[in-house]
Amino acid sequence: MPKKITKRRLRLQLTFVYGIMILAVVAIVAVLVLVIQGYRFNRYDGKLEQGGLVQFDSQPSGATVTADNSELANKTASKIVLSAGNHNITIGKNGYSTWKKDVIVKPGTVLWLNYALLFPTNPKVSTAAKYTAVASALPSPNEHTMAVMADAATPEITLTSLNTDSPATTKLAIPTSAYTQPTDGASQGFSLVECDKDSHLLLVKHTVNGTQEYISVDTRDALHAVNVSGGLGVSATTMHYALNDSNVVYMLTAAHELRRGNVSSMTLSGPLASEVSSFSVSESDVIVYETLPDANDQRIVGYISTDSSKAKVLSSYSGLGDATLLASSGSYYGDHYVVILHGTTLDILQGDLPASDSNAVLSLAHYASLTVAGGGNHLDFSPDNNRMVYITNGSHVTTYDLELKNAATTALQAPLTRDIQWLDGYHMISANKDGYYYDYDGANGQKFASNVLDLPAALESGNKYLYYFTKSGTETLLNRVRMTVDS
Repeated sequence: MPKKITKRRLRLQLTFVYGIMILAVVAIVAVLVLVIQGYRFNRYDGKLEQGGLVQFDSQPSGATVTADNSELANKTASKIVLSAGNHNITIGKNGYSTWKKDVIVKPGTVLWLNYALLFPTNPKVSTAAKYTAVASALPSPNEHTMAVMADAATPEITLTSLNTDSPATTKLAIPTSAYTQPTDGASQGFSLVECDKDSHLLLVKHTVNGTQEYISVDTRDALHAVNVSGGLGVSATTMHYALNDSNVVYMLTAAHELRRGNVSSMTLSGPLASEVSSFSVSESDVIVYETLPDANDQRIVGYISTDSSKAKVLSSYSGLGDATLLASSGSYYGDHYVVILHGTTLDILQGDLPASDSNAVLSLAHYASLTVAGGGNHLDFSPDNNRMVYITNGSHVTTYDLELKNAATTALQAPLTRDIQWLDGYHMISANKDGYYYDYDGANGQKFASNVLDLPAALESGNKYLYYFTKSGTETLLNRVRMTVDS
């Protein structure tokens, strides 16, 4: 006759079973947490080591990723956990050049290699538009159109669509009511300055009768063009649209005063700062400026926040002489940065900027400093995400990666005659003689065309075509390279 199990023994058995189950769940969760954090068992030395997650992507996608000669099972977009340390990465696809980079994986971090821009090995080139000449050109921020002024003396803008297989052109005539007419025998010149953030408005500089004025042209209806300088009654040497309101402009007057103007109401602020040498506008409409040397050879870097009428000093410098003083500001994933180049030293500061007319105490923490050989003539952040701080100087571009906290210097094929152009947040382009684009750190330099004119290029928003200007006989061509290969 079977022995009857007592209630006490049954409770002990259940307690044991439940205990084993709990321990198993705890062990599985612990292992999963370790895996998520990048820990792996090294079978060679028997140690548990923490690696880092690496995320891959490419344009076009579907490329093969190789890490240290080991091919990943999945095509881009893909990811893998790699051991901490140095690794060699290649991303390749049939019909395209191979993208390569040596990287450092840090324990417990995520490394994003999601910007591999692959170039066809047999690129197809076509002509999108033809011009008798090109005096100035400007791609829209959304990379949908290219604006061209063929003749600097003629107030006409040609818009060419970029984000299509069949580009079309539209001509806009700036109405005579929007600009000052030249006196008898006097010459005039028009040049494109910038687009507003919504890619609807074009700021045009008009030089006439020994002075210059700025005109805002609506590409949707040129009849709505506005003479901003005339309407505000101010002589400006520099003017820029505000980034959060295209009805607002900031300008540097001939008297070196920094002012704000509202184009809709045609109202002009008083001087926001005086003795200003230059200024920059950030995406949050924080205006950072530098001043000319005073009688004691002191120069100031300050800022003005939106709707404020009073500036706040960020820093002051003495004894710079003719050395560079440049400043800018930007936000990267919610953190605000101020960058100042004084002489050959770049200081990167991090922290929030209170309203410039408030009594709040300014508190910026030191984030990084580096020496930039030769100083620079332009300082700013890369577009789209502000991840890169960059300085240009002749044929060199120095970048600092806010994410990885490292610097790199790129030697271009030819000296810059203007600010370096960015195709996106990760790629610079040098369009002068031979056309090249580079990763932000100078890696993967890719020649895309020969005999390229020193005019802006554009990678249209779908990454299908790369546009550039070239010369053919007496004509100037807007050519394009197809960046995708038919399967």
